[in-house]
Amino acid sequence: MDIDNYIQQIKTLRAEADLLEEDAPGAVMRKINLLTHAHMLMGRVSAHMDGDYAKVYAYRKIKYAQAQAEAKKGQKGYAGELAVADLRMAEAQAQALKTFWNNEFRSLREYIYELRLRVRVDMNTLGGGD
Repeated sequence: MDIDNYIQQIKTLRAEADLLEEDAPGAVMRKINLLTHAHMLMGRVSAHMDGDYAKVYAYRKIKYAQAQAEAKKGQKGYAGELAVADLRMAEAQAQALKTFWNNEFRSLREYIYELRLRVRVDMNTLGGGD
């Protein structure tokens, strides 16, 4: 999975969507299509970031347990914490990316929903719907 490529595609799709006006129903429909494609890619990136975080978390837990098992009695907690100090920073960074992409995914979903509602209202207003 090429996450960097997905991220670049997301940026391109969002930039193209940002250029479209929201007054014309045709432009809004095109915007919805572009953002829906970006949303699909965001879901993939978000899932990948969730996986990265889970891997770092699991690796930290394993390293902590190994360090405690190898440490002398009375020094287990200290040895475990020293063994995973660097991993805690990697875990924090992975968690930040996970949270960012999850928030972006949810936010874009809500925006697409808003655009779809706006199109429905416009269609009913312009078309004289019931």
